Amino acid sequence: MPPCKPNSKVVAANAKKAENDAKKQAETDAQREKKLQDEWSVGANLKGRSRNEAAAMKADEAARKKREKLALLEAEESGFADNVKSNKKPAAGKKGKKKKGNDLSLLEDALVSGAEKKVKAKKKTELLKKEKAEADAKKRAEAASVATEKSDPLIQNTQDMLSLGAGRAANVATMQEGEMSGIDGALKTLNVSSGTDVKSQKALYLAYEERMLPQVKDDYPGLRLTQYKEKIFDKWKKSPENPKNQIPS
Repeated sequence: MPPCKPNSKVVAANAKKAENDAKKQAETDAQREKKLQDEWSVGANLKGRSRNEAAAMKADEAARKKREKLALLEAEESGFADNVKSNKKPAAGKKGKKKKGNDLSLLEDALVSGAEKKVKAKKKTELLKKEKAEADAKKRAEAASVATEKSDPLIQNTQDMLSLGAGRAANVATMQEGEMSGIDGALKTLNVSSGTDVKSQKALYLAYEERMLPQVKDDYPGLRLTQYKEKIFDKWKKSPENPKNQIPS
């Protein structure tokens, strides 16, 4: 008996069913793949957010340490470093060793170094101000000393005596000038005009000056010769030995 031929309708129906099943399976596989991709995407986002949170925590920690170090530097300047160290809190939530070459660490070190430079610059400025003030005070003291020496005839006379050749020559010139001014001034007060009277009056005044000089030196020690002669001349103007003070008989 010959084999039966398959029914074409049944074959077509089975083929259509197989095609539909394949489409459904493909759609199911596509949906499953999309779901897996979505899950992977969510997981990746969570990991990225965790990394961001970790970086933010590191940044906060670095900023906190920077503030502590700056506060410590300021406290050392004020003499309160021990109190700041005792109040320093340990880092919270930090685990593991500090990673070398970390960018945040480098930034922190740079900030601390900048603060140290500012402190050093401030100290240097204060030191320069102090040195300048001392130099100004020294100059004022020297100026005051010079003014005192100029106003004090005893000190001035001592300095003139301690001078070398120029000082001795100045003393000689001053002595000669004092002699001339003292004698000539005395003669002018006497209105002496004739040559004979001039010589006699000069001799009279010189004798008075020679006699009074030791006494004036005892009364006013430490003065210059010109100052002694001025005092003698003042006495001469009031002296009864001065012909001008003598009443003619």
